[in-house]
Amino acid sequence: MKKVTYNVSDTGKDHQIARKFDRDAESYDDSRLVKSYQRRVQKLVINRMKIEKGMNVLDLGCGTGQGTIDIALRLEGTGNVIGIDLSEKMIEQAKKKLTDFKYDNVKFTAGSAGSIEHQDYFDYVFSTNAFHHFENKESIFKKIRQSLKQNGVFIVQDICDDYFPMQLLDLAGKIGQKEHIGSMKSKELKNLLLTTGFTDVEVEKLKINWFFRVMIGKGTKWDD
Repeated sequence: MKKVTYNVSDTGKDHQIARKFDRDAESYDDSRLVKSYQRRVQKLVINRMKIEKGMNVLDLGCGTGQGTIDIALRLEGTGNVIGIDLSEKMIEQAKKKLTDFKYDNVKFTAGSAGSIEHQDYFDYVFSTNAFHHFENKESIFKKIRQSLKQNGVFIVQDICDDYFPMQLLDLAGKIGQKEHIGSMKSKELKNLLLTTGFTDVEVEKLKINWFFRVMIGKGTKWDD
């Protein structure tokens, strides 16, 4: 494995995202959106992962780290789970959860998606509720694929622009939130996974409640 370095990039968008979530960090876990929507969707994604003892897993855009810790519990102290996020304050909140945690197989660090330097290391890379903040998505997907072991799996979840209400939500984000880059349609996500070299690509669309519609994309690294 290459030497690992995580740095928040110098792009203006990354700094805007980091500042926004720095402000929200202390109250983030108690927010209505997280409790009623984001944690629910995150659990759906994790339940689709075939976690086995000894695996190495990356949580990309980990926020306050609850999903990262969920994976670590399933690994029962084996393997390694790394959570990275642009916001240092979110990482601080995540690290607080490790104070009384019974395993030592978790690491949280501040960094950008584009700073991943692992090669052939992870069994899974997953990202929930963060995809719409990714700039240069194609480059990031290529880095993720590079970081996976042979037969490793990338799972990404976000709102699905196949549905008009989600298109409006995406537009509102682009207009009113400097940190919002943009979500995609299911076909666009599938094509992005395919063009960045993933195989066995699947995109599942789900209705979460009366409003939210999401998609979960999955692709496998397989080199002939």
